Amino acid sequence: MARHSDPELEGRILRAARKLWHQGGETALSMRAVAKAAGTNTPAVYRRFRSREDILRALVGDYQRQLIAQIAPCKSAQEIAERILKFALRQPREYELITSGLLARMTSDRPAVDFAAYRAAELLGGSPKDHATLTIAVWALVHGMALLQISGSMREEDHPRALVAFKQAINLLIENEDQLRRAN
Repeated sequence: MARHSDPELEGRILRAARKLWHQGGETALSMRAVAKAAGTNTPAVYRRFRSREDILRALVGDYQRQLIAQIAPCKSAQEIAERILKFALRQPREYELITSGLLARMTSDRPAVDFAAYRAAELLGGSPKDHATLTIAVWALVHGMALLQISGSMREEDHPRALVAFKQAINLLIENEDQLRRAN
C-alpha cells in the first residue's frame, strides 16, 4: 500500500519545534521529541529535515523574520533599539536562539542585524556600511540590557532606571557616531 504524504506535516514539525524550544531551549529540542510533539515518527521528521540543525535554521529564520517585522516600521534608530529589546524580553528563548553561538556555527548570515543597519542608514543617511560601528555598539548595548534582565542578574526594581540609562546611552551613541567611527 502506498504512503500518502501529509502536506501539513512540515508545519506541525516546525510548530512542535517552536513549542519545545520555547519551553526548554536547546536541551528540549531533539528529533525524537519533535516527532513525538508533532504526532509523527522520527523517520518522517528526518525526511523533511536532515538534522536538528536544519530545524534550528528554520526556527532562526522564522524568529529573525518576526524581529525584522518589529523593526521595519520604526521611525528612528532609537526606536529600533527599543523594539529589539522588547522582542528579547517578550521572547527570551527565541532571542536566545537568534543570538546564540549555535547560530554562528551554522551560518554567517545575520539578517536581523543587517536589516537594523539598513534601517539605520535609511533613517540617518548614508549606507549600512557607514553605520557598521554604530550598529555593533547599539547591538552590544541591547544584548547586554536584554541578558541582564532575562538572566535575572539585574534586580527588578532597577529595570526602570536601567531603561532610562539604556535610552540615554543609545542617544549618545547616535549623536556621537562620527567620533565612534573615527575611533575605529
